[in-house]
Amino acid sequence: MVQILQDGWKLFLEGGAIMYMLGGVACILYATAFAALAYVNQGNLNDKEAARWEEYIENPELADGRLGEALTYVLHGPRLTIKTVSRRFDEIRIDLLSAIDRRLLVLNTLVAAAPLAGLLGTVMGMLAMFAGLSHGKGPAGMQKVAAGMQEALITTQTGLTIALPGLFIGLIIKSKRDRIQGALVRLESLILSARFKRESQP
Repeated sequence: MVQILQDGWKLFLEGGAIMYMLGGVACILYATAFAALAYVNQGNLNDKEAARWEEYIENPELADGRLGEALTYVLHGPRLTIKTVSRRFDEIRIDLLSAIDRRLLVLNTLVAAAPLAGLLGTVMGMLAMFAGLSHGKGPAGMQKVAAGMQEALITTQTGLTIALPGLFIGLIIKSKRDRIQGALVRLESLILSARFKRESQP
């Protein structure tokens, strides 16, 4: 384990100054990714309890978590109308889905920034290679060429390695966000059909 850490630190140093930028991007990216993942996993506003939704609509106090909060807010008041229910669902969507979208925007920006930072390291490494070539074919020149090539390859690889897992986490968050949106649409439709169609019957 110690040897692995030593090799990793050596590789980090060989990547040049841009590796510090990549390290900062990685820390912010994964902190944002796991915070966003925890946010979408929090609560029960999804279709896992869809079989009990009709029961919860009749008795909102039985539901807990985000589902309970949403039903309590939507169904409170003595004189509910279709317009009121739709407006309250719109408010829930704006509040909840916009919060997820903001997190996804930050995450996707950082995912895009990681390979770009790696590309910057590639350019810096190539410049170091050209500087080495300008010193001729002696040992010092070849050493600079090798160091520049290492920097170019390591930073590119590091940028891609940082970005790919973040991309997959972003896709998972987007999928869960879409499930929450779908659950809200189904829940709204069920409330409108259960409450207002029944009341309109003679």
